[in-house]
Amino acid sequence: MRNDVVDFVTEAVSSLSLPGPVVEIGARPADGQEDSVDFRSFFPNTPYVGCDIQSGPRVDQIEDAHHLSFDDNSVGTVLALDTLEHVRDPIRVVEELHRVVKPGGFLLMSSVMFFPIHAHPWDYWRFTPEGFGQLLAPFPSSMVMAIGWEPMPETVLGIGVKQPNFEITPEMFPETSRHAAEWGHGLRVDLGPLRMSARQSWSIAMRATVDALKERALRLGGLRRT
Repeated sequence: MRNDVVDFVTEAVSSLSLPGPVVEIGARPADGQEDSVDFRSFFPNTPYVGCDIQSGPRVDQIEDAHHLSFDDNSVGTVLALDTLEHVRDPIRVVEELHRVVKPGGFLLMSSVMFFPIHAHPWDYWRFTPEGFGQLLAPFPSSMVMAIGWEPMPETVLGIGVKQPNFEITPEMFPETSRHAAEWGHGLRVDLGPLRMSARQSWSIAMRATVDALKERALRLGGLRRT
């Protein structure tokens, strides 16, 4: 799980009284990420159900997020972290998450906009901050934050609260807000949504140059042999 998402959940847990039970949608880690953060540890002594459409590590219950088996108003907090890009109908899924969240409960969700295709097992969508806001429309109180290049951020974060007039602001998430405000600072090579240090840029350029020279040498060697 990406560090910005982990920090976001960490701050939500510390700033908000997130009620149980907690349900995580998309709990199964991707192959090779089995050692990533397990959000179950963020909610000690709280009933926690890890759900996924496939069985695997951290999955307690097989669920299709489009048609959840949970009763109406039965879940205190839902986590849908880097999951919505993998569902066929994200509008339907968030409506379903709203249905199961109890009054006063929370939905924490994250996804990506500028990010490679990463099937797990499918990868359908990319979200703008405005799109995330539209997904959260069923919740009477909500907030959206984004991290990355403003015209094309990498990470989009959202919270929906099933309670009218619940005050939720970026100031409640100081580390996440700092990441958003300082993204790209100190990285001199500016390629729009990509920022890197001069050293990183030189390293990439040198590797590409060496690879090109090797390819040229092999090609010339083959021509000489013929």
